[in-house]
Amino acid sequence: MFNPQKTILVIDDEFHLLVGVKALLEREGYQAITVNDSTSALQTAREHHPDLILCDVMMPFMDGYKVREALRDENVTKDIPFLFLTARATQEDKLRGLNLGADDYITKPFDHRELMARICAVLNRYEKGQADMRKKMDEQIFRLQQEISHNISHELRTPMTQILLALDLVLRNKQEQPDELNQFVEIALSQSHRLNGIIDDLIFLSNYDRGAVSTFRQSINIEVDFLEIIRIRQELYVGKKMNVQVSVGPGVSIHAPRREFRQAIGHLVDNALKFTAPVSEVQIRLEAKGEGGFVLTISDGGNGIPVEYREKVFERFFQISQGDRREYNGLGVGLTVARIVSQSLGGDTVILPGKSGCTVRMLIPPGKLDII
Repeated sequence: MFNPQKTILVIDDEFHLLVGVKALLEREGYQAITVNDSTSALQTAREHHPDLILCDVMMPFMDGYKVREALRDENVTKDIPFLFLTARATQEDKLRGLNLGADDYITKPFDHRELMARICAVLNRYEKGQADMRKKMDEQIFRLQQEISHNISHELRTPMTQILLALDLVLRNKQEQPDELNQFVEIALSQSHRLNGIIDDLIFLSNYDRGAVSTFRQSINIEVDFLEIIRIRQELYVGKKMNVQVSVGPGVSIHAPRREFRQAIGHLVDNALKFTAPVSEVQIRLEAKGEGGFVLTISDGGNGIPVEYREKVFERFFQISQGDRREYNGLGVGLTVARIVSQSLGGDTVILPGKSGCTVRMLIPPGKLDII
């Protein structure tokens, strides 16, 4: 059953009509706000955000059509149900009002029962439309939650399974073939690092949601915190035989939270290596941007990211290929982490336009050290 406890804004330059309609609406249980000036009606709509607007067409300064156009152009008022009141009853007038997004059209003089019936009908349609929209959104959110849950479970289970299998083989065959046992230990260690990285990402996102992302600027060691991260990632993809070109410009000094910086760089480099075809080239360029700032540009030889996805890929857990048949592993949070880290320091991470491959640019502006 529709709840009539709604606020209705009535806009009309006829004082007596405003008084009558206000009394009628309040008698039926609505809260009524009346305005006899079409220009100030816009501000009233913004401030009160009524559940429905009744508006006369023939008014000085701004007629009802212009009022509807102005409200439709603003995000805060564009979706408010709108009903025209007018003495003009031609088909052309009605079509013009409906084309502007009006929900109904009532001709003066009107019977109060017809007015109330039309108001109820418009509000009921709006309520039903909102309910249908919420239902669709809930269904989409549920599917997304299932997909994310499945991906996280898969990403956690895969390295854990390999760790347990490798350790089990070590224990069962600890007296035999030391070289083979060392290989199993390396597998367990590698997958442990992978599992630890996933946990770090989930903790990072949890901290971000709590507003606890570090912006503490430390001195970053280029060799240890940048070049070594790249070498570690390269070892994971050594079988692809890629040509990785790394260049560090003169005078680069980086002031950033060390853990978060390493986490972001690891993701950006891993993405480039993961999505690049075998025997292709990856270019990594680090350049100075003032004291403590930098510009990092990573270009890969992959298929690139379609224009329509170049912002969406920064959403957490988003992956272009989804489901059990997704082409690549991962949680889909690498670009999310990199953007959060850079934006928290006043910079940004973006995907640059290009005809082939993918080029990601991470920018951190200059900043003094928080500790010396």
